[in-house]
Amino acid sequence: KNKDTIYGSIKRSFNLFDKENIGFKIVDATGKKTKIEISEVKSLKLFNGADGDSYIVTMYDTWYLKRIVEGEIEVFEMLSTPLFYVSKNGSELEFIDMGMPFARKKAHAQLRAYIKDDPDLLEEFDSMQGTEKNILYIIKKYNSLKEYKVN
Repeated sequence: KNKDTIYGSIKRSFNLFDKENIGFKIVDATGKKTKIEISEVKSLKLFNGADGDSYIVTMYDTWYLKRIVEGEIEVFEMLSTPLFYVSKNGSELEFIDMGMPFARKKAHAQLRAYIKDDPDLLEEFDSMQGTEKNILYIIKKYNSLKEYKVN
């Protein structure tokens, strides 16, 4: 009715010559494939897809990002290239220099703002380097602690 939810089989497509050109197609009951225009969707929930069960969001009507951490702090990875974005409590996505070998201090500083409301966890994080592994560990721990405190 409002075109807010579409159900069907969704296939991921990409161009071998342009790896950043990732798209999705919906397959109807007759097998007809229709390209999903990125500007017309906000998110996709995929089951048994190329990335397993996943939640995909769009950014600037240009890129698809896959949620890799769910919780109060969410982490998204761009599908076309290993760039990461974070969001807290549904805030606007912010780029984080996670996974960049020469940007660990910057990534560390960026994440501090997201976990500053938990002084004990912030102290633990300050004893670590801002590597991708450490950042994901701290975000997951933060989310699990917040989940525990809420319930």
